[in-house]
Amino acid sequence: MTLPLITRNGQPAPELVFGYVSARSEGGVPMTRANEFTSTEPFRADADARERAQRRAEHAGLTVTAESRMGFTVCGPPAAFDELTGGRIESYESLQHVQSGRVRYVTHLDIVGDEQPEDLGVGTARGADAIEAVVLEQPRSPHQLSPSAQPPTVVKYHLRLPGDVAMLLGATPAHREGEVGAGVQVAMVDTGQYAHPYFTLQGYHVDPTTAVVPGTNPAQDPVGHGTGESANIFAIAPGATLRPYRASNAGGQLTSAMTGFLRAKADQPQVISNSWGGDLDYPPTGPLPAAYRTWALEILDAVEQGIVVVFSAGNGQFSVEPQIPGVIAAGGVFVGPALDLQASNYASGYPSLWFDGVVVPTVCGLVGMLPRAQYLMLPIPPGCEIDLDESQASDGQLPDTSDGTRSDDGWALFSGTSAAAPQIAGAAAVLLGARPGLTPEQIVMALTQTATDITDGHNHPRFNNRAEPGEDLATGAGLANVGAALRYVQGNF
Repeated sequence: MTLPLITRNGQPAPELVFGYVSARSEGGVPMTRANEFTSTEPFRADADARERAQRRAEHAGLTVTAESRMGFTVCGPPAAFDELTGGRIESYESLQHVQSGRVRYVTHLDIVGDEQPEDLGVGTARGADAIEAVVLEQPRSPHQLSPSAQPPTVVKYHLRLPGDVAMLLGATPAHREGEVGAGVQVAMVDTGQYAHPYFTLQGYHVDPTTAVVPGTNPAQDPVGHGTGESANIFAIAPGATLRPYRASNAGGQLTSAMTGFLRAKADQPQVISNSWGGDLDYPPTGPLPAAYRTWALEILDAVEQGIVVVFSAGNGQFSVEPQIPGVIAAGGVFVGPALDLQASNYASGYPSLWFDGVVVPTVCGLVGMLPRAQYLMLPIPPGCEIDLDESQASDGQLPDTSDGTRSDDGWALFSGTSAAAPQIAGAAAVLLGARPGLTPEQIVMALTQTATDITDGHNHPRFNNRAEPGEDLATGAGLANVGAALRYVQGNF
């Protein structure tokens, strides 16, 4: 009989571990030791080095799940990582801000051993001729969080899609001109994509979902997050094509977000929307963690390839992903019943202390307010996790009521910067539909130069930055105005 592997927190180790292998770079500096993020070129590996690294990983018992110019993501049992690195997988608990405004302990994995570095989640391989580093995926959480094709009627104040969102983000004039993002490919890495009748009724184009976790069903979205948030893309760019990537395991947890990102990047969409991220100490007490340097370079590589990359700023989280140079960090603005505008106190905002000159957010979408940001009526799989959670009154930790929907009707009120990211991705799609040759830098310029300035409110209490005239740490450049951004690119590019 084989006994389960027990980790240092006394819990059984996961049966399947996800990670990344950095191949021997042409520049000779491991990705985990990167100090400059101006170019990925020194960290790229030639074809021979990547092939040797893959052979070594596969020989250890790992499966290659996605590839890039610098390395590749892998998955396999803990014993395969042990074989590759000469160390062993152990777990530890870290307190994090997670979805729905909660704070809880989250299990992380590390590679430990006498010859392993002290960097959390980072290991070295036996024989360094082909592999520079092995990095474990760390937990991410969605930044939020056959039914009727029509939404239910509820009492609580909220916005409906597509009309309210399109109007408040200035997309309606662009739609009247026929600029709807036609033909633009928008990839979305999330918990999955369910074939909700809402998307069929609206005539939206959704490609088949790519599931990156072995054994998961591409037609399912156990949480409902990816399905609901994807509707925000179409509210702004109804002519775009959605390419969903399910990066969640059977339970809906985002265990393979970076694998999904690499798979999306390899398929060369024009835009990648990401409504997820991690959570680290703020303010940080040291340099950028080594594991995140790897991810930062892979994300920067997408921008260098001309892909517009959008990440949610976070809902009280301090995430690395939205801070990476060239990424559009989507923050939050709340529009009230009287069309009053203020910074969402659900959304993160801060100056980056790792990347010079970077401020999170870059520009904002529409996001609700604390405690639960129940703001947008979104389609989801009936009976999924969000359908159940939002239909119930909170547990007392977050004093608020139900959203007014049923727990099995396939609709829920939720938002977060998870909603802002696909809204901004949709805005980028509209601009690219009008001017296909626009660069990510030009998209950023158009959105920030034309955004509506927000001068009222504060962002999340963890950062507590005030919205002020001009660019600020609460809302960046302000609330995106798609019509104004379209006129900007038509007149300048």
